[in-house]
Amino acid sequence: FLPTLNPTPSSHKLGNNLCVVRVLVTPLWAVIADRFQWGSQILQGASLATALIVGAIASGALGMGALAVAMVLFAIARAPVAAVLDGLTVRSLEDRGADPRAYGRVRLWGSVSFLLCAGTAALLAQHVAWPMAPIAFAAAAFGLGFLVTLVLPRAGAVEPVRLWPAVRELSRRRGLLLIAVALPLHGLGLNAYDAWYAMHIESLGLGSTWTGVAVVVGVSVEIAVMAVGGGILRRLDPLLLVATSMGVGALRWALTAVITEPYLLTALQLLHGVVFAMFWIGVVEVFRRAVPSELRVSGQSVVMVATYGVGPLLTSLVAAWLVDAHGTPALFAVASGAAGVAALLTLGARARL
Repeated sequence: FLPTLNPTPSSHKLGNNLCVVRVLVTPLWAVIADRFQWGSQILQGASLATALIVGAIASGALGMGALAVAMVLFAIARAPVAAVLDGLTVRSLEDRGADPRAYGRVRLWGSVSFLLCAGTAALLAQHVAWPMAPIAFAAAAFGLGFLVTLVLPRAGAVEPVRLWPAVRELSRRRGLLLIAVALPLHGLGLNAYDAWYAMHIESLGLGSTWTGVAVVVGVSVEIAVMAVGGGILRRLDPLLLVATSMGVGALRWALTAVITEPYLLTALQLLHGVVFAMFWIGVVEVFRRAVPSELRVSGQSVVMVATYGVGPLLTSLVAAWLVDAHGTPALFAVASGAAGVAALLTLGARARL
């Protein structure tokens, strides 16, 4: 979200460096969580560390060197959170005897809080003289998140899990390799939207309000789709759902590249409910079914690393190659082609799985 608030090359460079950290660190956290069944403990520690690090940044007392170290530590602390949360959510639903396909009804609250927190941070940035106000708000939100982790159910003492048999079983499922290749290609477009849409709007000569409206429109539909995700998964195969969302993503990015009329361009972001929400509930269900329970967090970490680790790096490479010479429409055109290839790969994976 940083490039959306501050659409400059330096913010993109910082984001790329943090993505590299995420790619390197997330799998390590996931293996530790699965090996020792420490998901809850890792979530608790990562949440506390995040609140403290962001609080230190918000103080304004850090020099440039210390700030750089703090941002790296922030990336390390945040790396396991999404994968662990997804793994714990699915496992909690299973342990309660609930349908794990209802994952979206839990996940939608992340989208609700994104709208609330991003909107509040934007208002603070615009109307509060203290420049660190949005960061201080973030620190408070992370601190509240840590307090919530204290009351989450924790697994009792368990023996370390032998992961190698599960890894060996997983290696036989060849379709998963195709999905692992498809995810960063789809992530290229998702991250082009997250990081470059604001600059795209700016390049069209439109006000930043259009970016905010597009985000609200897209995430609102995302929440609605998450709410009915269980019903969707009961009717559609999750791999078909993922492939469909990627295909719709190809259409969305192609139209984003050519439409200049602000109302049409904003209305197009209604497809975010398909391109992200249907994709996410689908891919979480795919890995829930395909990955042995011993590797639950590791399976979800593959989704995070591929889509939001490698994906942003691909976005950055394409942007560095094209944007200066051909503008942001060229980036979205390439994202469209990548999403189309991802859809075909996922259909191929469906035949093998």
